[in-house]
Amino acid sequence: MRTSNHQHNGKLLLFFIAMVLTTGNSAKPRKGPLQPITLTSTEGADVPIYFYEFTATNNAVKLFKVTGETYGKFSISDGWLTCNKSLDREEQANYKLQIEGLNENDETIEGPEFVTVKVLDINDNQPSFTENQYEGVVRQNSRPGRPFMYVNAIDLDDPETPNAKIEYSISQQVPISHGAVYFQIDNETGAISTTEDGYNSLDPTVEGAYQLIVNAKDSAALPLTTSSVVKITVKENLWKSPGKIEITENSTDPHPKIITQVEWNEPGAIFELKPKNKMAYPKFPFVIDATGNISVTEPLDREEISEYVLLAYALDKNREPLETPLEIVIIVEDINDNHPICNDAVTMIEVQENEDIGSFIGAVLATDEDEGGTSHSSLSYAIVDQDPKIPDDNMFTIDQYNGKIQRFKGHLQKQNAPEYILKVRVTDQLGQKGGLTTECMVNISVIDINDMIPIFEKSEYGPITLAENTSLDTVLIEIQATDNDEPLTGSSEILYTVVEGDEEGTFKIITEESTNKGKVQLAKPLNFEDYSAYKLKISATNPEPLVKGVEYNSSSFTYLFVNVTNNDEPPQFLESSYQKWIFENASKGAIVLKVEAKDPEGAGVSYKLYDPDKRFKIDSETGEISIEGELDAEKKNRYEINAIAMEKDNPNKRSTVKISIYLQDINDNPPKLAAASTSFSICLPVKEEERIIIQAEDYDVQFGAPFKFSISKNPGKKFNIEHINGTHASVTLAFGSHTEEIEYKIPLTITDSGSPPLEGSSFLEVNICKCAKGNKCFIPLEEQSGPSRIGLAVGLLLGTFAVIGLILAVVLLRTRHRKSDKIDPKATRNENETIPLANA
Repeated sequence: MRTSNHQHNGKLLLFFIAMVLTTGNSAKPRKGPLQPITLTSTEGADVPIYFYEFTATNNAVKLFKVTGETYGKFSISDGWLTCNKSLDREEQANYKLQIEGLNENDETIEGPEFVTVKVLDINDNQPSFTENQYEGVVRQNSRPGRPFMYVNAIDLDDPETPNAKIEYSISQQVPISHGAVYFQIDNETGAISTTEDGYNSLDPTVEGAYQLIVNAKDSAALPLTTSSVVKITVKENLWKSPGKIEITENSTDPHPKIITQVEWNEPGAIFELKPKNKMAYPKFPFVIDATGNISVTEPLDREEISEYVLLAYALDKNREPLETPLEIVIIVEDINDNHPICNDAVTMIEVQENEDIGSFIGAVLATDEDEGGTSHSSLSYAIVDQDPKIPDDNMFTIDQYNGKIQRFKGHLQKQNAPEYILKVRVTDQLGQKGGLTTECMVNISVIDINDMIPIFEKSEYGPITLAENTSLDTVLIEIQATDNDEPLTGSSEILYTVVEGDEEGTFKIITEESTNKGKVQLAKPLNFEDYSAYKLKISATNPEPLVKGVEYNSSSFTYLFVNVTNNDEPPQFLESSYQKWIFENASKGAIVLKVEAKDPEGAGVSYKLYDPDKRFKIDSETGEISIEGELDAEKKNRYEINAIAMEKDNPNKRSTVKISIYLQDINDNPPKLAAASTSFSICLPVKEEERIIIQAEDYDVQFGAPFKFSISKNPGKKFNIEHINGTHASVTLAFGSHTEEIEYKIPLTITDSGSPPLEGSSFLEVNICKCAKGNKCFIPLEEQSGPSRIGLAVGLLLGTFAVIGLILAVVLLRTRHRKSDKIDPKATRNENETIPLANA
């Protein structure tokens, strides 16, 4: 299409205003050379639409031409690209145009260039459901959040804008009971599933159908909405556990054998069967086929595993679970396939000769591995044989249901029948016909009754003489009693006991098992001073009780006489150690404590003291310890000394006790400035105000900090002191200006925390001076003392002599080299040698 260049300027202005109003583009004119460009316009804008004014860069261009997807809508006049018909994005979203500049001969001399017109979307299309009405089926107990159907709506607006983004919602459920909402919808996908209430409450026998009003709206600022009806039918859930399945053990039926079936609600499910606990079963004898039939693959044994718990899965084609698995319990039913088992190969029982008729003497124990609490494991007992049958058969009887054995008849005599062997038949099913049986053996040993008492060989032993230091493990004497009951039984074993004469438990008697001899030993050390002699009454008894009518008499008792000889023992202190606290200012001669020792033999005792520091002394007669030297807790606050107790007539008999004496500090040292805080240097020039930190100390640590600081008197300058903490203070010195060196001595008073407190006086020296390195006052030579100047002179003189000596050494070294053989020195040098100085 061609246009003339001779158009009125006013008309162009109207065109431009129209373009701005209809396209919503920037009010700045769109104008520029011919080039590739993308232009936009909102669909439905009023026409004409003025997009862009192209200008020629070549003066020969007389007009522009537009071709491409114009479809009668686009033209170009006076360089203006114009749309003369309304644009619809749903009809076409983009237009591809070509523009070229022509000369007066209609020849292309600029371009062609591609221009794209993009139509911007407006929300002019309402969402539309793909169906007027939806129908779906939900199963009872459908899992919440798992979709059972979908709805779908489309919007013809631009899918890249909110105009076409659809959100779904449910506005109504019919019927609705007690406000319970049974269904929910995914607002993005349109997937419909049950809620938690729906999972628990949907029941086709109560309500078989529901209707939902489902809304679809776009996401524009002013959204458009549409609705649709969803009809839902509730059906029974076929995915149910068959419950407990009972299988008889050791079945002879052909295997595999179908035992139950599971069903999924829809065709196409894949079934899978697993044990709930893989570690519980060594093997897993169950399978499931494609139709959901579950089979047992081999006979089961209840005694191996009595119960299986299976999990049945329904999977989709991607083998993802369609629902939670079903738990199926398999109970293995017992059959009577196990014989009773005797707990012991032979049950051993002992019975005394005089055991009363009817007495319980023991029991046979057996078990059955069949299911407990059933007739298959309920046992009965019967004695079927007795050997020997002396003096009668049926000497014993057995309880039919618990296996307890009792004396029944006859008189037991060990010399005639020392033991009996019983055969006991044990039958399950309580002994009824068809029960399984086994035989258990019982050995009954007849033991001698304790009808004989122990008799001592002697009525008296001793006297024996013992030193009081006799060791505890020494056998003092052996005593002997005999018992004529059966050897190596409780009836003949002898126990020896001291029944009189040993109130302190000093003696013990150990029985030798093979001979019944009694070995008398000490259980505690002897003490001559407590007991110098013993008369011990000793009994001999059996651990088994004597039979009725038999009692111990004097033959079962004996006496042992013991004499104890004295040992000379050293004195013994009444205490194992001593401790004492005293004040450090205790006066010389003051008694600190008293030690006391007793001699076991009653000898006289004297005392000595071992004190390396010689601060204490002891009264040799009374044991009183007193102060001998000066005490100072700040130097030493604990003394360890030893007191020695000796027999007066035999000083070698002695004992020692440890004494610990602790000094309690008193407030006897005034506080003072710490050494590092007594003197300070301040270098010239000084500031108007200087601040230094001081520290106090006190030998009496307990009564030291916190300290109080104060300036004793005004030294003529303004000084101020402030506490920092318990040990430090800040001194502020308001000097004013200083140009000359000067020294200040500031008197301080420091008070400790004692009660009553002590005050200490110290001088704080502050030197205003010219400083050398380290902020130390510089002292000119002329100000030094005579000895200092002499020392400096001597030092300078010695330094001069040292330099002269070094020069002489170098000269001598050079002379020696000249006298050496004429060898090239450079040829013999190595890198470690020193090269001599060159000639001057």
